[in-house]
Amino acid sequence: MLGNVYETLTFYKNGKVQPRLAVSWEKSNDGKTWTVKLRGGVKFQDGSPFDSAAVKKSMLYTRDLGKGAAFLWSTLKDVETPDRLTAVFQFSAPIAFDLVASAQYGSYIIAPVAIDNGHEWMQAGNAIGTGPYKLSKFDPGKLAVLEKFDDYWGGWQPGQIDRVIQTTVFEPSTRVQMVKSQENVITVVPTSQIKALEESQNVAIAAGTSWRNFFFPLNTKKYPTDNLKFRQALSHLWNSDSIIENVWNGRATRPEGPLPATMWGHGKYELPKYDPAEALKLLEESGVPKKDWKITAAYQTGRQEYADAMELFQQAAAEVGVEVELVPFQSQGTLNEKLRKLETSFNMTHNLWWPAYATPSDWLYSCYRTQEKVSFNYSYYADPEFDSLVDKAMAEEGVDLKASANSYIKAQDLLMKDTPAIFAADGERAYAYSSNIAGMESSLNPAYETLFVYDLSLKQ
Repeated sequence: MLGNVYETLTFYKNGKVQPRLAVSWEKSNDGKTWTVKLRGGVKFQDGSPFDSAAVKKSMLYTRDLGKGAAFLWSTLKDVETPDRLTAVFQFSAPIAFDLVASAQYGSYIIAPVAIDNGHEWMQAGNAIGTGPYKLSKFDPGKLAVLEKFDDYWGGWQPGQIDRVIQTTVFEPSTRVQMVKSQENVITVVPTSQIKALEESQNVAIAAGTSWRNFFFPLNTKKYPTDNLKFRQALSHLWNSDSIIENVWNGRATRPEGPLPATMWGHGKYELPKYDPAEALKLLEESGVPKKDWKITAAYQTGRQEYADAMELFQQAAAEVGVEVELVPFQSQGTLNEKLRKLETSFNMTHNLWWPAYATPSDWLYSCYRTQEKVSFNYSYYADPEFDSLVDKAMAEEGVDLKASANSYIKAQDLLMKDTPAIFAADGERAYAYSSNIAGMESSLNPAYETLFVYDLSLKQ
């Protein structure tokens, strides 16, 4: 929702960084200083001017918040404002500022008055940005209303959406019924319902690639998945084609490696094929006694895909004598607490990931780099060579993107060798919507979770 209220300095689309509130930018040779020219004639939704002082205040506020996406700006030393439409960003380390400034969260430019009102005021459901829509009403867990911002710098064309009522509807069957029986509805529905909805009158489906990917971490520190050949055996018990077809109903693709194939810097690999005979061979070679061919696999029940995938895996494992104990959790938060302590963690779990901005590091650093205190490295993977490659690639991002990609791929080579996870699927983002709405396909951008309503219109 907030991606329609706030805007970023840059915007990532079709593999390129494009202007948004910034019209141009230049970097120093060392990648630590970035000079940004800002768009003129832009107003915040309270009528105040958008300028370099507002940009400075917004970025320093985000950095100093110390929570959420503050980490994106942790190396920001200061922002100089030589004139009202020029901002000079000074960093303590090289940074791909143009990529970070296009982040899907954490890089929004916030109106100065909103910052003055404070974090709690914004958390209570208030927002003031430069985007095409104003947040006019917010009832937590129930309703949000967006209204057209008349003075939006991008202008308005006949037929564009001028009001959005976002209701929270938890029950999938209710959402399906709404889109079938009402006009001007856009909703997310279970993948199992999409084929039927495609045949429904006045309903259309918009689907596109996304940067969401599903993987199932294997605990490299917990017996018996601390054994490499045992982990490799488990990877050959994952029937990727069957799971994509029967769990994701064809609304996902087989991955090429640890990263989505649409992300720059991704490696391309031949993933382990479903092969029970090869799995059995590896199990026997692992040296793990047959009586210990037992693992625990925890998942959150809120997404049916996790449960269904785990059950299919459990059945495949049983055929070669591996016992998989499924451990369901209603609360993802409770599951995370267990996963973050080795003594209460499990041999296997699930993860759905998408990046803060267009970078391989969001996966590689967050999910696999050595962590003394685990946050999302549920594999408990630790390899100094891997850590060094990721750190090198992150430093190279702000100076030489090609060199950075090469370093990221070398790091992924190690993951493929060490098997700290089963790489399950690259997700697709799909919406069911009333067919009188135009522009849905073009509004889906894999770099963002936001549905950009400004790109939509009602057919006349």
